[in-house]
Amino acid sequence: MIRKSFALFFLMLVVAACSSTTALPPQLTPTSNVTPTTEPSLTPSVVPPTPAPTATLAPAPRDFTEEFNGSLPYWAFMQVDNGNPFPGPSVEAGALVFDLPASNQWAYALYGGPDYADVRVDAKVEVRAGNDGAVGIVCRYSERNGWYEFNIYADQTYTILFGHWLTQGVARYMPVFKSSSSKIQSGTNEIGLLCQGNVLTPFINGVQMRQWDEQKYGLQQGKIGISASSFQSVPFTAAFDWVKVSEP
Repeated sequence: MIRKSFALFFLMLVVAACSSTTALPPQLTPTSNVTPTTEPSLTPSVVPPTPAPTATLAPAPRDFTEEFNGSLPYWAFMQVDNGNPFPGPSVEAGALVFDLPASNQWAYALYGGPDYADVRVDAKVEVRAGNDGAVGIVCRYSERNGWYEFNIYADQTYTILFGHWLTQGVARYMPVFKSSSSKIQSGTNEIGLLCQGNVLTPFINGVQMRQWDEQKYGLQQGKIGISASSFQSVPFTAAFDWVKVSEP
């Protein structure tokens, strides 16, 4: 376990999201109040940065289990929320809680430690309110090159997405793979994503899902993180109990 605060290690000045309604799963379709364009866009919202700690931090560990107790100096937060204010996740009784009050909000906590090439990220997450949203894991995040994101949904579907910035503050999510699994439970799930070479391997409650040989986008390394997203029915609340990072 390591301790850390929401010093915004990698907070982007402006973030927003675009999604293709013909390619993304139905859960990710923007709501009707978004101005219709070829690529529906969302207005960004920026979280005010927390004061940087005065003490010098020790080097961030590579392999660790985060249990969200105390301060969180190695994590950064960013959001995409259609212009609705969101103060960011909070630490509550040993959990990192994403309380998303508005529709079409995408929230991320990124680990500001080293970049990883081959890495496995596991997390235990509980959906405390709502059933119209997603929780996920991010690997190989790069502001320049994009990232891979593994999400699970209440209807027992799951996806692997490729996200990338089109321009400063504008991102697109492209589906890499979509399937379903009865292993996805209501309430609490343990999810994992192994990024090794070109192969992406998702895990749900200890069971390995189908591997995907991803050669289209070819991400090689980057940051890891976790995510929570709300869609049309809100509020949506997800609490991460722990996150484990290991290198195969």
